[in-house]
Amino acid sequence: MRPPRRTFTSPARPDRNEMTVTEQPSSTSPRSAGFLRSLRKFHAWIGLSGAAFGLLFGLTGILQNHRSVMKMELGKVEERKVQVELASPPSNPEALSQALSAQFGWSSDRIRTRVQPARPAKFQGAEVKSTEQWMVSYAGTKHFARAMYIPGNKTVEIEQRDANLWEALSRLHKADNGQKGWILFSDALAGGLLFMSLSGILLWTRLSGSRLLAVGLSLGTLILGVFVAFRAW
Repeated sequence: MRPPRRTFTSPARPDRNEMTVTEQPSSTSPRSAGFLRSLRKFHAWIGLSGAAFGLLFGLTGILQNHRSVMKMELGKVEERKVQVELASPPSNPEALSQALSAQFGWSSDRIRTRVQPARPAKFQGAEVKSTEQWMVSYAGTKHFARAMYIPGNKTVEIEQRDANLWEALSRLHKADNGQKGWILFSDALAGGLLFMSLSGILLWTRLSGSRLLAVGLSLGTLILGVFVAFRAW
């Protein structure tokens, strides 16, 4: 007779769904974790709110950097000069700017005045003295002008410039339109970029990697930028 077959039973393996993992206590305090969550939300919302204008500044910045190398004639300015007769000679540069503002509808907050004093100069080897000149500049995005006036004259020379779309966008990039609202908005966008840079570094070091690697990347990028700028000085 054959001996009875022995059966061996292995211990039952626990179901993966029933397995529990003991979590290690986090070194981050609840207050610090809440701060990081709030910082991440602010980082995301500020980035989303300025995304469209960030694209505008990025596109115009690329065009300004490469238009001379790639010979892109996108920004064009049409210039016109005209002699305008004044009702009476103005007594000072402010009176001249007020007269031009009233005649052409220029906004007073976009007007800048400057006085170029008389100074000695040379003309065909002879010593001469240049006359004093008053300059009035009107800053705009698409239309901007500059007026040059010699005290005592009854006419003023105005040089008006009209920019196309790409040149107007480039002037917006540089905040050359003279509008206080746009200048403040550009400053707010620049402040948002600074906040996103600093908060991004903090979030990366606390959530994604070591601080030593973050410092190395930041310093390496800074040194590379300084080196390239020094070579192009």
